[in-house]
Amino acid sequence: QMNYFFGLHDVNEPDEHPISEPDPREARPVATARYELYWLWATKYESHSWIMLIDSRDAYFQLDPFEGVEREEDEDKSDGSLYFYAENAEVSNLGESSYNRNWLTKAYGLDAISSFLKEPVICSGSTMGEQVAIETYLRAMVAEFDETKCKMKGCDQGFHNYLLYSHKLDGAAGIRSVKVHAQGDGIINNLGVMRTKPLSEWGIFDVDRKEVLNWDKSVSPVVHQFDRDNELNNVIKERKRQMAKKWKEQRQ
Repeated sequence: QMNYFFGLHDVNEPDEHPISEPDPREARPVATARYELYWLWATKYESHSWIMLIDSRDAYFQLDPFEGVEREEDEDKSDGSLYFYAENAEVSNLGESSYNRNWLTKAYGLDAISSFLKEPVICSGSTMGEQVAIETYLRAMVAEFDETKCKMKGCDQGFHNYLLYSHKLDGAAGIRSVKVHAQGDGIINNLGVMRTKPLSEWGIFDVDRKEVLNWDKSVSPVVHQFDRDNELNNVIKERKRQMAKKWKEQRQ
């Protein structure tokens, strides 16, 4: 439960103490509750600041992800861009993935989701956008739990995909556009479902340079779900060991 966060308001007034109250709603998984924390943190940014929501455990940076994003010059505009990132559509889709199908069915019922079960899986662990659009998206994610009461671990990805494919975000205040990036085409490269063969065989892991690539052979700025590939996971583990060793040496 989100005690001390539920009913929070006056968060944007620097001279006011935020007002909150105990959360009367049912407890929900951390993976779902995190969107309320994201929302609170997002309120501390300027309207057109770019924000990335990313799973930190299995992601790392190869380049600056914010270099080259579309910057809004008119600070008075009341909406912004939102970027979603898909999983590999060649390997799986919403209907073929038992996990994603179950999350959606549990939350919404089969009739409500049958029209988009052949669509690519959109990863809820990797989203970007301007603050004004991100905040609207996060409010929508919180509302999906309140409406569906889906407490299954992973239902947040069901909410995420439903918001997109049911067009609930279309025309929402604060969101000017939603751009869906295919896997390997954009800032964040989701690798999770590509475990059917090594990434080097897919042609998107340069073994010599130890870099993950997009399909156009450019370096992926952000690599997500790296630990699903044994070769890449070992590379990152070794980097972590070397970083820890260097840090300990500097402390001595």
